[in-house]
Amino acid sequence: MTARPPTHQFAGLRVVLVAAFNRRYHRSGLALAAALAALGCEVRRCEERPRGWNAILRRSLTTRLAALLRRKRADVVLVFKGPSLAPADVDGLRGRFGSRWVNWFPDDPHQLELSTRLAPAYDCFFTHDSSSLARHRATGARAHYLAFGCDPEYLQPLPSVQRDPRWSAPLVFVGSRDDVREPILRALADAGLVAWGPGWPRGPLYGADFVRALAGAKVGVNVHQQFGERGDPTRYGTGANMRVFELAAVGTPQLSDAKADIVRHFTPDREIVLYRSVAELADRARAMLAEDALRHRLGAAARERAVREHTWRHRLEELLTVTLR
Repeated sequence: MTARPPTHQFAGLRVVLVAAFNRRYHRSGLALAAALAALGCEVRRCEERPRGWNAILRRSLTTRLAALLRRKRADVVLVFKGPSLAPADVDGLRGRFGSRWVNWFPDDPHQLELSTRLAPAYDCFFTHDSSSLARHRATGARAHYLAFGCDPEYLQPLPSVQRDPRWSAPLVFVGSRDDVREPILRALADAGLVAWGPGWPRGPLYGADFVRALAGAKVGVNVHQQFGERGDPTRYGTGANMRVFELAAVGTPQLSDAKADIVRHFTPDREIVLYRSVAELADRARAMLAEDALRHRLGAAARERAVREHTWRHRLEELLTVTLR
């Protein structure tokens, strides 16, 4: 993919990014930092979790962030979730150092109690779940919708992966196992589903293996948390999870439960296939496995849309535009 030149609007903007940064477990933080740099921002990272000497000396996030801002002020402090940064801490740091303070919260509505407590402290609060906006705004938060994105340079189609039997599968699901998802995915056992993630016998995947598993399947199955009869409707929400964009980026045709916000970003039956019940999931899975040409068209169209509209750079450009207006 050819990199776009920095956006002059944000060239030299000083941004402190608070997130978890770990190439194995927390790639999102690194991807956000790279996207900000690609927009021309001057990015400094503040590790959300105490590591190394910070852990030994028990330096809190507030202490570490204050030290970073004392050395050099920031125009924007962007916090990716930040549960350990209390609203009083945000107020205190803003009073001492200024800056526009922004929170991008990735766990609505599953942790809505936490997000509605944190949101009012920030100048702007972003959630990927549009159904949570009213709750946040009712608390006085300046809340906005912002979908997840993807890193298409990391999440690339890998045609040769099909020659490795470890990663070849008719259907793949990558995500945690729980009592709500397990019976849903059991309906696909005879169709050749392979499941990876915490709680499944094969275990979790990281790094290149994560990409190989997504790219090696004929169809990627997505089941959002709390979908189905056993799920909690109040915690299901409407937001498309990160897997929607990751599967699109690797060019694997996707079969996902019909979260309402998905259609904002992908066209059903042209770039993604949606289901609304377990029976429809099973029927559509078998239909997709039977049509090679359909799968090829879906995967190619989804990849093209993801690269054109849904990268992390696209999302950070939107976030900064809203934040600074």
